[in-house]
Amino acid sequence: MSLGDQSQQWYPTSVRVTVHQAKDLRAKGKNGTNDAYAIIQVAKDKFSTTVAEKCVSPVWKEEATFDLPLFHPGNAERCTLYIIVMHRAQVGLDKFLGQAVINLLELHDNKARQRTDWFKLVDKTSKEDKARGDVLVDVQFMRNNISASMFDLSMEDKPRSRISKIKDKEKPSILQFLDAKPK
Repeated sequence: MSLGDQSQQWYPTSVRVTVHQAKDLRAKGKNGTNDAYAIIQVAKDKFSTTVAEKCVSPVWKEEATFDLPLFHPGNAERCTLYIIVMHRAQVGLDKFLGQAVINLLELHDNKARQRTDWFKLVDKTSKEDKARGDVLVDVQFMRNNISASMFDLSMEDKPRSRISKIKDKEKPSILQFLDAKPK
């Protein structure tokens, strides 16, 4: 990749993840249903959806936005999106239903800034040992551009060189003109 190509490369600074729904979940609750919720995780940041009660195809339509580290292969673990679907237990620990593991580096390499797709739920070791269902997820890459208006551009309380101080003494300021009274 040439230097010109690198300057044209678009790198996201954040990702917005929307978990729309799940389907064909394994039933872990009473009467063959689930009290299901999803945990959206990127690196150590997590967001949990509300609980969709007594269903096997929950609908959440909830989103979360996560800051992303620099995009390069060395950050693969920190650029992995996990959608973990759980069953809320009335007593005891919640039960794991499955997880979708989405490599954001690969998704970004496909040049798509937004993708909505069904992802297969797998077990904790990322193996498809048995049917666990699917989850519909929308992934949208975003970039927060920093503009000059976001910086403090005032010169007060900022160190200045001796030369700039001398220049200020030699140039009349606008305030001097405003204060001058005609004679």
